[in-house]
Amino acid sequence: MLTHPTEPWRRRAASARAGFSLIELLAVIIIVGLLFAFLIPNLLSSKDAVNSKMTSTWLNQVSAEIAAYGREKGDFPPSTFPRKLDPKPSKTNMGVESLLIALMPADGSYLAGGDYDDRLGNTDGDDSKRPHSRFQSSEVFELCDHWENPIAYLHRRDYEKGGTYLTYSEEMGDWIEEKVVAAVNPTTGSPYRQDTFQLISAGPDGEFGTADDIGNFKR
Repeated sequence: MLTHPTEPWRRRAASARAGFSLIELLAVIIIVGLLFAFLIPNLLSSKDAVNSKMTSTWLNQVSAEIAAYGREKGDFPPSTFPRKLDPKPSKTNMGVESLLIALMPADGSYLAGGDYDDRLGNTDGDDSKRPHSRFQSSEVFELCDHWENPIAYLHRRDYEKGGTYLTYSEEMGDWIEEKVVAAVNPTTGSPYRQDTFQLISAGPDGEFGTADDIGNFKR
């Protein structure tokens, strides 16, 4: 069979078009990969910025509730478990667990003005066998920030002693236990809110004592 004079040229053109399409496909894959490399960190950063704002607002709401408790009871909620509390949970996350028990006691002796059900957690898995708060569950809950880590609560009496908290560290990709003490104002050398209480979120990195911590005070 005789080959048409233009047939080889057609085959070469078709081959060239196929090769060009493959190059285009590779280029698209590279471009998409670069876009993801730049966009994902920005999206995560934007999410952290939103969570930071929401957590700051949340801490202010809890602060207002604690202040209301102080006016009614004559003192702010303790950041250690009362002696009469039996059985006592573990001391991990004790400050914020004690705060929640004070604001929402099982006996109804105080009625918190806010609804905190959607900000509860139990990172240390405490179970007291019977309810210490108004919830029917015997789990010992914590109030958590918008990264689902427990916030630290310190009554002024416990500023130096501090407390131990269990949070999830984004950098380490694991749960870490840290001692948290009152944040100090570098200008005055004294703790922020030295006569009242501190609420502290570990912030986006999930670690206390770093620059992204969020408190009920202005650094």
